[in-house]
Amino acid sequence: MPFSKEEATFVVKEGNSYLEWEFQTESRDIDFSLLLKRESPEGFETIEVIPNQRIDTSCEPEKGRFKCEKVGNYSIVFDNSYSWLHSKEVYYRAGVINAKNNNVACPRDST
Repeated sequence: MPFSKEEATFVVKEGNSYLEWEFQTESRDIDFSLLLKRESPEGFETIEVIPNQRIDTSCEPEKGRFKCEKVGNYSIVFDNSYSWLHSKEVYYRAGVINAKNNNVACPRDST
């Protein structure tokens, strides 16, 4: 929907695991970012590990991979809050590849 944001969260339990993704929109572009949410002495902190960037994937999918050196909850964010008129359909698949045994984990929460 216009002015909306969707987030898929993955739990990384082992450092040096990889988060892989592939996504595509039916039309137009979408803002994409990757966040790390983890506990700190002051509470929870959110670190933007891949800054927000607008990507047009209407012609071909966007694929990516990120080495998760730290454990924590990594969230892929699709942000359409800049669009006043256009809804977007985003098709994606993503998962965590465990560093030790190459197991793929599914998202913990997908909204």
